[in-house]
Amino acid sequence: MALLYFLAALVAIVLSAMLVNLVTGTKAVYLETLVLAPGERELWRDEAADFATLPRLGQAAVMSYPRLRRHTVLWTTHRLVVAQKPLFSSKRMLTHQVLLEAAASAATSADERAAAGAFAGGFYGRGFATLSCASKALGVVGGKECVRLQPGADSAAALNLAEVYVFSDRLAELRKVVAGLG
Repeated sequence: MALLYFLAALVAIVLSAMLVNLVTGTKAVYLETLVLAPGERELWRDEAADFATLPRLGQAAVMSYPRLRRHTVLWTTHRLVVAQKPLFSSKRMLTHQVLLEAAASAATSADERAAAGAFAGGFYGRGFATLSCASKALGVVGGKECVRLQPGADSAAALNLAEVYVFSDRLAELRKVVAGLG
């Protein structure tokens, strides 16, 4: 009997998620079908990277970031796009979009800039969270080298973020890209 209750709860969760997606118009966005904006070009891609966030409030006393190599990170001239493969899927679904403020002012649409300051980074209705990055630097977190991104004030408040990390085994290439962006 307990198994039937459990299965009923799972069905209720799936149905409520489908209803929320229907009401909000949220659709999955896949990296394979992502179209870059005019003038935007791909600078760096790592299909075995890791993406992590550090919350401002409610963080653990000790945090570790294992290198599971689950994310695909695409760095373009205007933004950083993070995708991950869902269970039993061959396509990579967008989870985060980080607008690089130095390039974002003129290159991104007003909709993207508004989503960065919206509740949950505009996740509802877009299918992925958007945040704006105020600064970027190379650093070490938990003994692992990474790119450290500081969210802008609007994104930090909307998403409760203190910092965002991109870990990669191809950091030498990424270092050249980050240095080239200024």
